[in-house]
Amino acid sequence: MTYKEFQKLYSKDPVTFHLGLEIFEQCGRNTITRSTDQELYASVAELLSGFFAADKARGVVKAARDLAGLKSVELLAYAAHCGIRLEDGPIDEPEICPICGNSLHYGANEVTDELRTKEWVCESCGATGKEDYRMVFDCHYYVKDREGRLVGRPNQNK
Repeated sequence: MTYKEFQKLYSKDPVTFHLGLEIFEQCGRNTITRSTDQELYASVAELLSGFFAADKARGVVKAARDLAGLKSVELLAYAAHCGIRLEDGPIDEPEICPICGNSLHYGANEVTDELRTKEWVCESCGATGKEDYRMVFDCHYYVKDREGRLVGRPNQNK
């Protein structure tokens, strides 16, 4: 797939582009390149759930194959040139039900070295799930010596 083909698919048929990208992301490059068209049509049919005709499914399979043929650096460069933002914010909001938008009630917490997971239940719609928080070291602050005096440091009191 050339950049021109990528741009044309993205701008002229965004539904096929996004569905092809979704199949590419779900299946992966190796699976797509090793699968038959029939196997990929089955994946597309599951994704589309009967919303589109067979012609659209063939277009999505072709898009997924074309995207799988790109090196990752090419795909990212093409996306950037087309104005596709890759640094969008998170899809979900913490403490908000992703289904109905109401507040969540929390149950058990699980903490590992780098991840905190909180189980939740939505009291409005009954949905359940888990919420993850990643912990990343930032800096030390308000460092005091043995006598309790603040130690002046470059990152102090950010």
